[in-house]
Amino acid sequence: MSVVTKVVLQMNAKLGGELWSIHIPMKGVMYVGIDTYHDSGSNRSVGGFVASMNDLSTRYFSKTTWQESKQELISQLEVCTSDALKEYQLLNNAYPERIIVFRDGVGDGQLLAVKEIELSSIKRALSKLPKMPQLVFAVITKRISQRFFLKQGSRLANPLPGTVVDSKVTSDALFDFFLVPQHVGQGTVTPTHYNILEFSTNIQPDHLQQIAFKLCHIYFNWTGTIRVPAVCQYAHKLAFLVGNHLNKDPSPQLAHFLYYL
Repeated sequence: MSVVTKVVLQMNAKLGGELWSIHIPMKGVMYVGIDTYHDSGSNRSVGGFVASMNDLSTRYFSKTTWQESKQELISQLEVCTSDALKEYQLLNNAYPERIIVFRDGVGDGQLLAVKEIELSSIKRALSKLPKMPQLVFAVITKRISQRFFLKQGSRLANPLPGTVVDSKVTSDALFDFFLVPQHVGQGTVTPTHYNILEFSTNIQPDHLQQIAFKLCHIYFNWTGTIRVPAVCQYAHKLAFLVGNHLNKDPSPQLAHFLYYL
């Protein structure tokens, strides 16, 4: 693919184009990505919140929040979630039946704080709906030391993309799993670790793992798979742009565009 083609694709995506999509049989699901950016030259940190607005996960709503410098946890998620639910209802004439949240950028030592502050904020927003949606909340960690190998005869190779490890090396106290999201041409592939803090749903763990892998395919800046679900990467790009360049909230008119790609 030429440089010109890539630039035109990015322009298309920023203006609202749907470059490609994935098929997930489960309907009525809103996928949410959350990340935080810390600007070393500012006294504030910015949180990025991105939520899918359709079943194909090609339309999104975004919002930013501000907190004290170096503060990782986002205290305004109740407002962000409520605004996303209102937009979803306007576009689909119904509230989502399930909400799957992917939180990036927090370490294992902050899991309890995330559960008490961020997860509680999202639940308060959901409690205001006529019917409480099913909720899944996953914390994603990319910087890990674990590596997995596939034995092929006398040789070791990288596992295939989509490989899931959810036993033996996982926690006894938490619901967690490792997902190999992509293929690498050289070296050892790094899996992504998912810690599930809330699993109030009737879907099976295997289905959640498949959904997480599928969502790694729809990041419009890259035609292959990325290490995290696309909503997480979009939230990261949003927080970086606003915190590093804009230094203020974007116009609400841009909330449904991927201008931060």
